[in-house]
Amino acid sequence: MNGLAVLILAAESGVKQTRWAEPTAPKQLIQVRGETLLARTLRLLAERGVKAPWLLTASEALASYPVPSWCPLWRETKAHSLLAAEAVVGAGDLLVLYSDVYYSEAAIDTILACSETRFYGRDGRSAYTFKDYGELFAVRIAEADRGCARAALERAIRFYQDTGNQSFWSFYRLMAGLPLADRKAIERRLFVDIHDETDDVDFAEEVPLLLAAIDKPLIWRVRHLMRRLSLANKKRRERARHVAGRSLEAV
Repeated sequence: MNGLAVLILAAESGVKQTRWAEPTAPKQLIQVRGETLLARTLRLLAERGVKAPWLLTASEALASYPVPSWCPLWRETKAHSLLAAEAVVGAGDLLVLYSDVYYSEAAIDTILACSETRFYGRDGRSAYTFKDYGELFAVRIAEADRGCARAALERAIRFYQDTGNQSFWSFYRLMAGLPLADRKAIERRLFVDIHDETDDVDFAEEVPLLLAAIDKPLIWRVRHLMRRLSLANKKRRERARHVAGRSLEAV
């Protein structure tokens, strides 16, 4: 794809990364049906015409994959790595993927379809893998927004230095104009919801949950339905609170 630089982040060296530190088995090499998470992402990109994505990593095991790799010296958080990556990417749009996410084919198609600045993720609990929190899966930064994104990344790094919070959600909130302190705020101009089996995989023990989301056996279908009903009820309650709040403001 002309004019699009693709970065796959696998370089964090901060405190968060120590939760998954295993010298012989980075979590990007967790296998799902005989294919590592990273290999699957690279295959899905290649099948869609994405040539030579950059792999940002400090791991020799990951750098052995047949794609250009580069180790950012400044990589304490994802914001650090992405800001440092300007040393290797030229002008044009920038697509950022995670190396430890299992992407569905539909998710990759959605992520590649838009040429505007967008954040792709799940804004709450999963009805597929049943995780109880949201995730960011990818970020696309249009060339026209690169300067704004650079400023937001710099501010996200200062926020991390001040608070210790290294979540990449802070980058999203800054780009979306949302309060950094509001961890539940989501808007629909920049945020694109991807709610299927796509998910971050932190531990090999999570693979059975992912396989169930892919295969959809009967017991999974029952749990999926219950989670869908729960999420629908939650949204109804949130809408009711929003309407009530607006009514009080109007009084």
